[in-house]
Amino acid sequence: MVNKKWIAHCCISLALVSFSAPKAFAQQPSNKTSSCPTVQSHSNKSNNLRREVEDTTTLVNSRSDAQIASITLKQLNVFNTELEEENNALFRFANRAHIQTEPDVISNILLFKQGDNYNARKLAESERLLRQQNYLYDAQISAIENCDGNVDVTVVTRDLWTLLPEISFSRSGGENKSSIGFRESNLLGWGKRLSFSRTTDSDRNGYLFVYDDPNILSSRYRGRLEYADNSDGKRHLLELTYPFYAIDTPYSYGIKSFSEQREEALYRRGDEYSEFDQTTNFFSAFLGHSKALSDSWTQRLTLGYVNQEDSFAEIETTFAPLAKDRQLSYPYVSGHWFEDSYIKVRNFDSISRTEDLNLGWNIKALLGYSDESLSNDDSRAVYSLKAKKAHFTTDRTLWRFSAQVDGYWNKEQKQLENFLATSEVQYYLNTSENQSWFVKARAQYAKNLTADKQLTLGGETGLRGYPMDYQHGDRSFLVSLEKRYYWEYDLLQLFKVGAAGFVDVGRAWFNDEDNGENDHVLKNVGVGLRLAPSRANSGTMIHLDIAAPLDGYDDVDSVQWLVSVKNTF
Repeated sequence: MVNKKWIAHCCISLALVSFSAPKAFAQQPSNKTSSCPTVQSHSNKSNNLRREVEDTTTLVNSRSDAQIASITLKQLNVFNTELEEENNALFRFANRAHIQTEPDVISNILLFKQGDNYNARKLAESERLLRQQNYLYDAQISAIENCDGNVDVTVVTRDLWTLLPEISFSRSGGENKSSIGFRESNLLGWGKRLSFSRTTDSDRNGYLFVYDDPNILSSRYRGRLEYADNSDGKRHLLELTYPFYAIDTPYSYGIKSFSEQREEALYRRGDEYSEFDQTTNFFSAFLGHSKALSDSWTQRLTLGYVNQEDSFAEIETTFAPLAKDRQLSYPYVSGHWFEDSYIKVRNFDSISRTEDLNLGWNIKALLGYSDESLSNDDSRAVYSLKAKKAHFTTDRTLWRFSAQVDGYWNKEQKQLENFLATSEVQYYLNTSENQSWFVKARAQYAKNLTADKQLTLGGETGLRGYPMDYQHGDRSFLVSLEKRYYWEYDLLQLFKVGAAGFVDVGRAWFNDEDNGENDHVLKNVGVGLRLAPSRANSGTMIHLDIAAPLDGYDDVDSVQWLVSVKNTF
């Protein structure tokens, strides 16, 4: 029986569009009714410009000692054939051929079980964890108080079509990338990912195999295996971790081994001017402890060890000085401060789909020291700091802030090395439930980058009207203004549709060097179509953009066509 379904699976996959992904959660959970009167007072937030979605996990009136009396799972199929527009022969056959997620897989993700004391936060976090699974489009958990004063919980999930041909093509800044193969994100309904693909881009072509198991033997352990055989070398990755799967998980530990040989390129005015061979060997192990959640905050402390070796070699197309080989072997301590302040929203980074927006702080810091006695290289201090925050100033305006600093301090040379600082501000002005203005401002500063690294601007890195990596330097800025439309139109019942008109302004440059002919601020305008697949590939967005540069150069086309798949609008 499984074999027949698997064959049907493959046939339907080819018919359902290679780029298909998330769907509107058309079938809503039906709360269990009670014969006794109960008071439920959930506020309806569906019509405000925060675009906030009602939270059904919280009971306003419940006993402090209330227990979870029952848990009901309702698993919806890929297509809702009760709707006229989805009730056709192809969609009905797709539902029959689809291998539905096993109930045990859903249950193992939940942070609560029958008989536990009712905790609204655990229900809400379980809902978020379910939405993170790439084989589910959406999840909804509702709680209702029964006649005994205890709580009945209903968990509703919608499956995605997970066996897909891995057929993709993207073009950005004059560079093509393509991939062909297959991907199964929910192997036999057990939530395992298996993929095999052949990839081709301007730098390499080859094969990639990936196996990812987020719950080994129905446990919280996670494993990942990757193997690639490319034209410029090989790659392997082996990872086994026990993650901080929930906010209040007390411990985390794991190991990771990674090795890769590849050819890398350096760019100038959008063209490769030098290539080199790079070999990387990486190993890490860590152990982390988390304090219990207190006033919506949790603190995590992690101790670990990293060994990383990078070596560089000339090839026929090497025309620039090579970076020096380097080895880092260091223990480190890492801190993570996290504020649990999630709300559910829609029409920010996706179209129609429920999004989990954290309005709290998220701060990570790391400090390590690689001594020459361990690394057989210069002694270096290793550091990293990341912080981000979101904040509503009014019901229609959202700000997002992020900042990151990382690099090394070379003790022998007494200077910073590979220092990179990035700060970004995003601003949303929601003029209606389906339209908004979006502004992104980003600034970057680099110092003493080694010869294998560049800070660039152009194509996917910003300035959509110019070739990939068109400008480079040790500092850059980018400002993008977009008018966004979240139309929510169902294209073929497979895609949610949106659009954007945009203006990009930016520059990358060296402060104390000659930057060539393009040594000034560049500008472009453009329009784009956004397709949010609604039946597969959870959380992706297909971008179809046309951009025109406002500064004319002989080596820049008058129009740039960009096709790419991203995680945000």
